[in-house]
Amino acid sequence: MKNILIKLLAVLLAGTFLFYLFYSPSLKFDVLENPKKESRPTEQIEDDMSQPANPKLTKGIGTYIGRDIGAFTKKYGFPKRIYPSKYTYENYIYQFKNQYYILGVQHRKIVMVYATGKSADTFPFKVTADAAQIFSGTTINTEPVVTTSKGKYQFELSEVDIKTQLLLQYGTTYTQVFVDRLSNKVMAVKYMTGPVLVEMQPYAMSYNGENIERTPEQLDHTIDEVSINSNNVLTMFELTNIMREINGRKPLATNELINHTAQFQVAKLSRDNKTVVTQVENDIGRQLKEEHIKYKDFAQNIAYNFEDVPSLINSWLNSDQHREQLLNNKFNEMGGGISGGYTSLVFIERSENQ
Repeated sequence: MKNILIKLLAVLLAGTFLFYLFYSPSLKFDVLENPKKESRPTEQIEDDMSQPANPKLTKGIGTYIGRDIGAFTKKYGFPKRIYPSKYTYENYIYQFKNQYYILGVQHRKIVMVYATGKSADTFPFKVTADAAQIFSGTTINTEPVVTTSKGKYQFELSEVDIKTQLLLQYGTTYTQVFVDRLSNKVMAVKYMTGPVLVEMQPYAMSYNGENIERTPEQLDHTIDEVSINSNNVLTMFELTNIMREINGRKPLATNELINHTAQFQVAKLSRDNKTVVTQVENDIGRQLKEEHIKYKDFAQNIAYNFEDVPSLINSWLNSDQHREQLLNNKFNEMGGGISGGYTSLVFIERSENQ
């Protein structure tokens, strides 16, 4: 009787193993696609005079909009690095203790400032403050009209936009407030000119004039494209660690071998797929093993059609699955890649003796 039970147990274990070998679902990662913001022409756009802008900013990092870069370097010094963007300005990166700034500089003029970090000078807001304070005593227009030399543009903020990337106007400066909807905390603030807002098109838009079409870049190995992508990967790493620090998580080290693996994957996705991929299989796990990267566990955040790294990081924070991976405390290393509209950020957990 005992021998029969042992044989039955062996058969059961073997059957269970074969079932999981052949029928268990493979590990998959969802691709977060930047929702295509509708852009439609219209014959006429009326200026909305019923909701005036908030008073012009008198202090804080936002007061540098429209000023010469020399005024900024006089106070903050020279940037950590400078690189071209996919917009009409160059990125100047500044990083200090608990402060991180990205300046958009166009012909020496500051046209955009992104600011985050617990000590960032984000007046009239404060990073980590309750986002409910935004709505106290602030004029909010969910359908603002922006007039530039190329025409009139009216934006339409959705309910999700209002909760995660609210747009406010202070004088002639447009201010985008990035919010983590789960904690309801302010995570970052972006200040910009009207033309830069139109160029970025972060919201649905009607226009009377020239349409500035934003489409994902095709695979391109020009020097500028490689420079932009490689620098955007560094920016992605820096912002990932800042968001982790704000949320009380340990920073992640970067790993060049993981970078190589992630870059190979996104280049292949861009090259091989004519339609947008919504999910990727466990290719990255196999590639990590081929690179002889040892790990206990890994995960991946992958996205499509995000040209602005701060917007991507905020979107990952507001997506349950991607947020879990971005802030998971078990991971201790990361690597990433960008190519042809796809962005990958890979996380691994190494054991203590690896």
